[in-house]
Amino acid sequence: MVIILSLLLCVATVALVALIIRTRRVVCELEDSVRLNRCMLVSESSPTLKRLGFEGLIRETNGLIDRYRGHADVESGHLNQLGAMLGSIQEAVIIFNDQHVIEFANDSAQRLFQRVRMLKGARLEAALRSPSLLEFLDAYRGDRSVKLEQVSIERDGELLWFEASCAEVRGVTAEQATSTLLVLHDITRLKGLEEVRRDFVANVSHELRTPLTIIKGFAETLVEDHATLPLDTRARFLDKIVNNAQRLHLLVEDLLVLSRLESKPEQIEPAVQSLQLLLEEALETHSTRLAPEGQTMELDFDARVGEFGFDRFRIQQVFDNLIENVFRYAPDFSSLTLRVRYDEMSELVQCTVSDDGPGIPEKDVPHIFERFYRVDKGRSRDSGGTGLGLSIIKHIVQQHGGCVSVESVVGQGTAIHFSLPYVQVRVYEANSTNG
Repeated sequence: MVIILSLLLCVATVALVALIIRTRRVVCELEDSVRLNRCMLVSESSPTLKRLGFEGLIRETNGLIDRYRGHADVESGHLNQLGAMLGSIQEAVIIFNDQHVIEFANDSAQRLFQRVRMLKGARLEAALRSPSLLEFLDAYRGDRSVKLEQVSIERDGELLWFEASCAEVRGVTAEQATSTLLVLHDITRLKGLEEVRRDFVANVSHELRTPLTIIKGFAETLVEDHATLPLDTRARFLDKIVNNAQRLHLLVEDLLVLSRLESKPEQIEPAVQSLQLLLEEALETHSTRLAPEGQTMELDFDARVGEFGFDRFRIQQVFDNLIENVFRYAPDFSSLTLRVRYDEMSELVQCTVSDDGPGIPEKDVPHIFERFYRVDKGRSRDSGGTGLGLSIIKHIVQQHGGCVSVESVVGQGTAIHFSLPYVQVRVYEANSTNG
């Protein structure tokens, strides 16, 4: 009897172990199916599964997996449609849910705000650092009306400006949920141009107001007190009027030149010619202004520089302006030098106009090519300068394909450097033939 019970116990144990092994195998296969998102294909027979109680569970799990894959395909199709529609748009487009988690970002948004990490899945506040944008979104959440507002966003220490608009859309990841579509149009460059325009208008207004006020004041005095004013006083007032009218004329002329250079760069008309002859003529023209004693003006010209292509009128304007600046702002100079060198490495003609005058303070050096910037404002106006000469020079040189710079030490003098491409004759001959 004991032997029979022992045998029955062994058989039951073996059966239990087999059942545990089969159950564990089915559970592992079920786990793999859920993890891999595919329907379960088990090796066990249906009666065995039914006997183990897994048949219904497997059937429901497979159905759940099928439904999930169907929803995933729909979501994928929806995202693909979004990507196709919004991917090539230049504006940054971002869709985020109620928790401010980004569900979609087009290529423009990715390039603007996250060059390394993906925007999708990140929180909006972490990806776009902008208090003004959050205030805009809070205001939109309050009344849900479509708005357009300018916001600033910080990126790598740089402040970018955008026109922001948003709208409520169907959720990307959850069909019944709603999300917010945010569109950001980059206006950083327009903001910069607007600021330049405001500064330009303010500067022009200031420059025009002073001579106009002087002309108006002296003219009114001449009219009202014509009978009582002495002749020498009338002559002095008329001289003031003429000088300030001339100052206005120069200012308007420089503004027109600067406007033409900025709006029509094609006005540069290069032709192959001799820079040396141009500079010799400039020296001859200005030599009569030298003091009889103590002032010299010389040309140091590199013999390797032959004829090359440049706009004679514009380059003559550059040298005339630079020489004029020396006579105007450093009248006590003793030496003025025009130097031309050929740089074989860069194939550039390096030009320099230098003097040994009072020099320019270090704080002013970075700004001297800005429009209307003056180192000594009172002295510049008394000498008749418009504050536009160096800006014009910079535009002319840049339109030739060169660059301009300055070196100056207070008490030792100033050197203005600029470069011109050493364009060979055959380039222009080919262009003229093609034209």
